[in-house]
Amino acid sequence: MPLEVFTEEWSRACCEELNRHDGYRQAAADWEGASVMVMTADPAQGVDQDRAVYLDAARGHCHGARLATPEDLEQAPYVFQADPATWKRLMAGEVEPVAAVMTGKLKLTRGSLMTLAKHAAAASAMVKAVALVPSTFPGAPS
Repeated sequence: MPLEVFTEEWSRACCEELNRHDGYRQAAADWEGASVMVMTADPAQGVDQDRAVYLDAARGHCHGARLATPEDLEQAPYVFQADPATWKRLMAGEVEPVAAVMTGKLKLTRGSLMTLAKHAAAASAMVKAVALVPSTFPGAPS
């Protein structure tokens, strides 16, 4: 059964998928830094308030995932923010994460763009792994 994106259950499923995904494990072997992914509110898309997920991932392994706390938003080394439509395009493989950051569709509100660019393959593999989780977006028909 598909899980609604940016929920507690979905975040845990993403972590499990990252740990099963050989491509992510290899591409992110030297990646350090937990990340918060924020889906901004867009009532027209069925998202009444911001949703944020914290991924404790380092060196190709996800150590845990959950809904992000205000402290996570202030302390995570990387915070990515986008509207629901952009997250949907990212997870559908229509746009690469670093390209989305460079064009301003995916905002890097915390973290080093230079470091992110060096780890483009890890970011891409992370999105590909997360996209394997059967998901639905708010407002989308089930």
